[in-house]
Amino acid sequence: MKLKKLLALLLCLTTVACVFGGCTAAPAAETEEPAATEDVAVADTAAPAAEESPAAETLTIGLSMYTLEYPFYVTMCDAFEAACKERGWECITTNASTDVSTQLNDCMDLINKGIDALVLTSWYGDSLAEVFDACASKNIPVFLMDTSTIPEGATFVTRIGTVNHDATFVGGVYAGKYFIAQGLTSVDAIALDSGDEVSTDRKNGFIDGMTSVGLNVNVINEYFSASREESMANMEDALTTYAKIDLVIATSAQHSLGAYSACDGAKRTDMKIISMDGEDEEKQMIDKENSIFLLTVTQDPAGMSQTIAQNVADYIFNKATFEQFQSAPAGVYCAEGSLTADQVNAK
Repeated sequence: MKLKKLLALLLCLTTVACVFGGCTAAPAAETEEPAATEDVAVADTAAPAAEESPAAETLTIGLSMYTLEYPFYVTMCDAFEAACKERGWECITTNASTDVSTQLNDCMDLINKGIDALVLTSWYGDSLAEVFDACASKNIPVFLMDTSTIPEGATFVTRIGTVNHDATFVGGVYAGKYFIAQGLTSVDAIALDSGDEVSTDRKNGFIDGMTSVGLNVNVINEYFSASREESMANMEDALTTYAKIDLVIATSAQHSLGAYSACDGAKRTDMKIISMDGEDEEKQMIDKENSIFLLTVTQDPAGMSQTIAQNVADYIFNKATFEQFQSAPAGVYCAEGSLTADQVNAK
């Protein structure tokens, strides 16, 4: 009996040990398995996300420049090409050298190369209806930089630029306040422009800005020229024709620098020059002591390019929508340095 009781007791203890041992081991195994399964799940989720990331997609962008003969447009072009390179896109750039027929052919060639988007800058966008139609038929989105005129009914995603009249109005306000501070209520002015819509808007903006602060502007003659050399020749003619000129209204850097060269050659320091483009050479003339170069209205060509490059990405990858026109800010560069429109108005 004692032996049987002893065996029974040993059997009981063995069973208890197995039961408790099994209960302890099982949770450990169950804890590890979910952890391994969870790791696999994370890896499976992450892989497709990397493959489907829009940033990894390569685009081919056509960039049609109306001209690269002016530093403003060179800056714009370089900035856009750099923005494409940063995103891993291919950018095919063409230069029409101020010939609208060449630009039309350039654009059609880009379209036929199978570009994903067309970025266009032109002085005569309204002459490129065929380009807009071709892009629409092939579902190629069009983005416009510094393009003042567009065909009626043209389809495009967005357009960015400085409103010419509004930009030079700021310069006119600064110039008007300057002359009034000199004790003048009226000035005799020469206008140098190219006779197109852009330069006409710029000329009128300057005049409207000056008259808005109480300065009367008498334009005694207007000269049309397409280059710096022509502007210099026209200014030389004005200097021999008119004994008194208070102001030269130049509508681009090429006009203003041509006028400056003529005045410098004739040793005439009895006038002021105002301009628009904000090129480095203009700024150098303004920074000279007792300079006759009063101001140049500044724009942001690099900023426009960076904005449009981001617009392209957002539109193609995220189906974003934009205002039809995005206004780029303008300011003034003068002897006081760079001023914003708000600073000019507050003076």
